[in-house]
Amino acid sequence: MEKGAKVLLSAALLLPQPERKGRGRKPFDYRLVLVLNILRILLRKKYSDYETEMRFDKRLCDMLKLNKLPCKSCLNDYALQYKLSFLSNFNRKLIDAWIKKPVDLLLDASGIRLVGRSIWFCIRTKTKIRRKDCDKIHIAICLQNLLIANFRISNSKANDSPFLRKLLKPFAKLGLVIVDKGYSNKTNAEYVAKKEGAFFSPFKKNAQPTGLNVWAYLYKLWKIFPSLCKTIYNQRSKVEAVFSALKNRYGDQLYSKRWYTRRREMAMRFIAYNVRIIVGIQIAREKNIPLWVRA
Repeated sequence: MEKGAKVLLSAALLLPQPERKGRGRKPFDYRLVLVLNILRILLRKKYSDYETEMRFDKRLCDMLKLNKLPCKSCLNDYALQYKLSFLSNFNRKLIDAWIKKPVDLLLDASGIRLVGRSIWFCIRTKTKIRRKDCDKIHIAICLQNLLIANFRISNSKANDSPFLRKLLKPFAKLGLVIVDKGYSNKTNAEYVAKKEGAFFSPFKKNAQPTGLNVWAYLYKLWKIFPSLCKTIYNQRSKVEAVFSALKNRYGDQLYSKRWYTRRREMAMRFIAYNVRIIVGIQIAREKNIPLWVRA
């Protein structure tokens, strides 16, 4: 817990200082409440568990320099104010020192279930509900250490392809970008090439690129060196391990009723996952052991 709290606090203090407006009781620093919110998710504690186990922990009080930690209602109120763009920006500050540049990225999307309704049959309306009644999470992970470099959350019907440009927008320069056929098109390939990256994706059966452009050159590369390209592409399977770790550790369901609170809840799970990986990297460096081993 202490290592995770220190990692979060070091990134949170890079955020702008809060501005106090008006009179009345001095509010808690939003940066410290953000640390507590993510730490609660990292430790897999409910709000009731936070109240009984974490709120009066002297180690946390000393680390955050607070005489008394905020109550669970205060944590929930602050969590509702964090926008998705703010959480995404905080995530980039958190991992900036831990990823090599230019960064090699793996992209993929996966669904996460919504709680509070039947996926098969709605008792209230007596009608069937689509099986894909879920939210879709899009992530870009770092190939070297499997940190989540960027993320987006959409509804289940959203197409994967446009999210490649949204996920890669914060990066000025790219390395390898490995994706599946859902992202495979000329627009995405040219976008990656403009950022000096290498776009690796298998081509669809109906693809017939022509002309002198990046898309046509990639097609010829896959035709001439299929085994080499497949070897590079097969590294994309690592992103499935990240989805598995996220769902096994923090659950495969979202509990909030409103769509925007669900997405904030999922974003904080992404940040909690990154903190866990960063702590693992620190321990691996201290003890001179590999971060990942083959099972």
